[in-house]
Amino acid sequence: MPGETLIRSLGIGALLLALLPAETVAVDARAIWDSRCEHCHGDPAEFSGKYLWNVGGRLQGQHHIEDLHRFMRNHYLPDHMIEPINDMLLVDANSPARFDAECGECHGSAAAFVEKSLWIRGSGITGMETGRELDEFLPTHRGLQPDDVEFYLKLLVRVAETR
Repeated sequence: MPGETLIRSLGIGALLLALLPAETVAVDARAIWDSRCEHCHGDPAEFSGKYLWNVGGRLQGQHHIEDLHRFMRNHYLPDHMIEPINDMLLVDANSPARFDAECGECHGSAAAFVEKSLWIRGSGITGMETGRELDEFLPTHRGLQPDDVEFYLKLLVRVAETR
């Protein structure tokens, strides 16, 4: 029967895939995230933007700051899944490099800008020069889009918290 041949072929294909070394099989990072991480950590872009940093092209977080790969390995991910997840999260991680590239010409580094230009008090951040709350000012600054405003607010709050 033709159906039996198809089933046999699919079974043999699955067996061959299982025998291949893990690094030769394409890994879908979003599928891994959805099956292993989403339940606790939610959307990967939101998680990454809120809790992770892109520092010189390396992903850093609150746990094992210098070796996030070790944390992921100890946090239910096998070795062949770590790099795809890392690469996916790195795209949306907060990055002082983005501030430097897009804002640095006028404002210097994110750390220097926070230190000399912002007043941090409680949960508010006020621009010293404008006297306006940052979340009110940024949407009017240089045509920033809502996603940009959200990114820079998170970044500057995070930089302020580490000072």
